[in-house]
Amino acid sequence: MIWTNIKLALNSLRQSKLRSFLTMIAVIIGVAAFMIVTTTVEGLKSAASNEINELGGNLITVNSGKILYKDESGRQQFNFAASMGASTLTEKDLNDLRSLDGVKAAAPQVMISGEVEVKDKAFPSAFILATNEDYPSAFSQKVEKGEFFSDNLTNKNVVVVGSGVVAKGFSGASPLGSKILIRNQEFTVLGVMEEYKSSFNIGADLNNAIIIPVESAKELTGGTPVSIQEIDIQLDEGADANVQAEKINNKLLENHGGEDDFTVLKQDELIDLTGSLLDQIKKVSQAVSYIMLFVGSVVILLIMLITVKERTREIGIRKSIGATNSNILTQFLTEAVVLSWVGSLMGIALGFALGFAVKAAIDITPTYSINSIITVVIISTTIGAVGGFFPALQAARKDPVEALRYE
Repeated sequence: MIWTNIKLALNSLRQSKLRSFLTMIAVIIGVAAFMIVTTTVEGLKSAASNEINELGGNLITVNSGKILYKDESGRQQFNFAASMGASTLTEKDLNDLRSLDGVKAAAPQVMISGEVEVKDKAFPSAFILATNEDYPSAFSQKVEKGEFFSDNLTNKNVVVVGSGVVAKGFSGASPLGSKILIRNQEFTVLGVMEEYKSSFNIGADLNNAIIIPVESAKELTGGTPVSIQEIDIQLDEGADANVQAEKINNKLLENHGGEDDFTVLKQDELIDLTGSLLDQIKKVSQAVSYIMLFVGSVVILLIMLITVKERTREIGIRKSIGATNSNILTQFLTEAVVLSWVGSLMGIALGFALGFAVKAAIDITPTYSINSIITVVIISTTIGAVGGFFPALQAARKDPVEALRYE
């Protein structure tokens, strides 16, 4: 009986191809949006985890502000408000952390705003990052050409550039010895970093970085103390991350008079935090797809009401030859569910196509799972059942005599 109803439903869809397709549009878009959001975010989480692991197994980051809190389930969540506050990290913090036993390198991240000119042309995609000589070790990067600056350089007006700056600003030619204008001050290119190959960046794209010494940042900002947004720390080989994180936390508490206005993150915690952030983005994005799916349910309801009215005489004939209310209810409910199923299959196909487009556009590979497909099928079945139940019930309750008289 079920298979017969499915065949009748498919035959009904074929007879009204245009109407059926227009009815399914909201379902198709909603399912495709759900698929692309879910799979892309999972792909981003995988890429983020790989990127953090590539920075080295002994990475610890120190962020300004108490940017984490635990939700009711005990999972770490990101505090956006705290992350927007003024920096609480100082150069004393940096120097003290660099001197701790077990710390191999500690590099600050100081973002400087200002215009950059390369070969007399504005370079809007570049960003200015002030740091110290520990940067290559802290980020597990090598200098491909030239050298990195040291903290005791006499000439502070030097820069090291990312591979993207070379490709875009110097057309791939060696920029060593060339001049770059930063906030109308002239800097000499000292070195070029190797390409940062990760497809997902925790912050800005390091390939577009113009890296300057912290002392140069002070001069660019009128001699004022720099605002350190983050300190990235690489531990010595074999160092216990938990022990070192505790030592770092205690030293910062000592420096800050016992005020817990910073966040120390080990590598595994950084991966969890990134996953938590992406999960929040996924939830917000999926809400949009749920709205589209709700619209699809409403559209199915309206179209099925029209269909029931148009087929009133057919209902009367079927009841006159023995069809029960249950038979009629099942038939029309099956039609609504099949309509939603076909729409969801088309939505899944569209989601896969969009996944390939995402991979080509931003080099992120969407992660497909059987769970996401099962979820979509369950949602589409619910949409069809909810949207089709009232029209099917209305069809089942029609009086056969009155239905036969309907013209």
